[in-house]
Amino acid sequence: MSSENHEPITNGINGGSPRKLEVIIVGGGIGGLTAAISLRRQGHHVEVYEQSRLANEIGAAIHIVVNSNGVLKQLGINVEDSGAVPCEQMAKCKGGNLKRLIDFKAGTDFRQPWMMAHRAHLHTQLRKAATSAELPGRPVKLNTSSQVLRVDPESATIHLANGSSYSGDVIIGADGVHSKARKAIMENAPVPVKGSHNCFRFILERQLILDDPETKPLTEDYNSMDMWYLGDRKIVMYSTSNNKLLNFVCIHPEHLTSVSDDYTKSASKPQMLEIFKDFHPSIVKMLSKVEPADLKIYPLYHMDILPTFISGRMALLGDAAHPFTPHLAQGGAMAIEDGASLGVMLGDGVSPENVPERLKLYNKARYERATRIQQYSVEVGGDGTASNPGENHRFKLNEYMEYGFSHDEIHASTELLRQHQWRQKDSAQGWRQPLSFGLLPGPRQDAFGHSHSQSLRESTTTKTSVKFKTSSTILRNLFPNDRYSFEKRDTVAVASFSVQSLEKMAWLGGGGYDLLALYIHDVCYRQNDGQIVKGTFCPVMFENLADPILSGREELGVPKLFSDIDISRDDTSCSVTISWRGAKWAEFKWKDLKEDTSALDQAEDPIGGLLVHKYIPATGRKDRQDADANYAVFIPEEKGMSTVTSKSVANKNDVHVKISDLGWKALPTLHPVVSRLAEIPIFEYLEASVTKYQGVSDLAGARRID
Repeated sequence: MSSENHEPITNGINGGSPRKLEVIIVGGGIGGLTAAISLRRQGHHVEVYEQSRLANEIGAAIHIVVNSNGVLKQLGINVEDSGAVPCEQMAKCKGGNLKRLIDFKAGTDFRQPWMMAHRAHLHTQLRKAATSAELPGRPVKLNTSSQVLRVDPESATIHLANGSSYSGDVIIGADGVHSKARKAIMENAPVPVKGSHNCFRFILERQLILDDPETKPLTEDYNSMDMWYLGDRKIVMYSTSNNKLLNFVCIHPEHLTSVSDDYTKSASKPQMLEIFKDFHPSIVKMLSKVEPADLKIYPLYHMDILPTFISGRMALLGDAAHPFTPHLAQGGAMAIEDGASLGVMLGDGVSPENVPERLKLYNKARYERATRIQQYSVEVGGDGTASNPGENHRFKLNEYMEYGFSHDEIHASTELLRQHQWRQKDSAQGWRQPLSFGLLPGPRQDAFGHSHSQSLRESTTTKTSVKFKTSSTILRNLFPNDRYSFEKRDTVAVASFSVQSLEKMAWLGGGGYDLLALYIHDVCYRQNDGQIVKGTFCPVMFENLADPILSGREELGVPKLFSDIDISRDDTSCSVTISWRGAKWAEFKWKDLKEDTSALDQAEDPIGGLLVHKYIPATGRKDRQDADANYAVFIPEEKGMSTVTSKSVANKNDVHVKISDLGWKALPTLHPVVSRLAEIPIFEYLEASVTKYQGVSDLAGARRID
């Protein structure tokens, strides 16, 4: 990070490519370290400023519920490595006997298990993952004994208690329930207040309880979370640290003057035993085994919901953004999800100037979900300590848990980012089936909306064609409606069969494809306003690759079909066979081709000035006119895009064209088309040639005409 007194970091390295972000994280707890890991994996330079000397998490144990466990797994963190154990059953009791509520061992629909971890052990695991030189990305720099007093979100600057200041590209406020960063979000930002409940917390060795015959039955089930209710008090006990330790959370509404915000201070053991004295004697005896120095107490906080989690170049996460009561075990999970979401939104390649925009996406991804679960936890907590715990169903506890569990924040944030990027690069040409996958690459643009027009200058086309005179009546019968007509009314019209090979196409990874088209020349289309558009009409085109068939039909409206196209060319001849699954239905031959240098270096568009009719039937409708698309399209000539590099011509007596009607059995899908093509008579060959072009038009000028 740069000191405020240093020159600002310049944007762009490696010849101007976007540099990695300079990220400042205020707070080195579980949420802050998750964000650090997520952001370092993107290659960013991350520094954490933690006010404590050892940057160690205060507390006993933590639930790594299904949704947070899935996120950590994707970040390369397996909490079992730090001793976390699966929660295989959840049980409650009235009196001293446990009654199983949920048996997770019987199988659930959740991909990841609910784990119970020792908070300090998990924190150590995350810290090592953040700072390790062996893991992906740049190791995180952890600055301990660094108390942040003030944050400036606009300049992404933090001011420390020792008088120093540091600036970066983005600040992540992960400094907990009494956050200093939160104060920079807005004037008179809400502050957390102590709720009506307090919580004793401590850890006991399981063996200590097993060694006592009176308390042994309470802890014989491993991998379990057990809850005892009595009036407005609740005791929660669950396993951790490879089942060697038991974590206790004892919630009560008593007003205790000794409750402090300093969680390192010990609580009064006699006070705790007095509060929970009415529980079953075996439970009270179990509580009595805690050493006074190991017993801590702190209040459960609640806070008005912030209007936003972001400001300028700063984002809040975890308790700094949304302090949680513990009743749904989602407080740590939401902080972990927050950190993972930031890693997605501030992904590899994001530039410093885009940070505020990306933080808005983070807020969109996290605000509704985190605040909703925050409210759910308050509701469940209020009911969970009520006099009748059996009424929990009133608050739809299972639904609340499922809402939290059935979510993958990394994939959810990734999709939100994709949608944002698609909107930025929105292109009508890029949207096509299958729509679920966003903008798709095509002949006119890549998946990021960038035009292929420049790369198409390197592409080549070889066009082998034969122009001939034929019956105008037969050709006229191929017009979609009476708005199409010939420029001149005559019994003879001109058409062409053209075989083209397109090569070096960037959108096909440098490959290409072949096509056969029938072109009807000198056609007019009359628009609604009476204006006439003149061009060459294409009633059908065959191609041997699915990708251009789909894009051409959907984007341009070209009536494309599939056939295999086998081309054999040399300096003096060309032979083409068209077939469908082995059934050869057309044959073209050009012999004794002779070079023609008169057209060299001329600009000539082999496709432009084309009329096609776009038609897409409406699903479930029987009327042909009731279609999703039914209109004419004009593809204008693009002058200067294609240049003739060579041309050879054949005498009209050295041309052979044969189209065979093979019937329904041989051509079950093409017979209606091929049978009509076979009807076209050739009165006279007018021109036969093989022309090679440098540069291919992207046909982006295609437009609908009504």
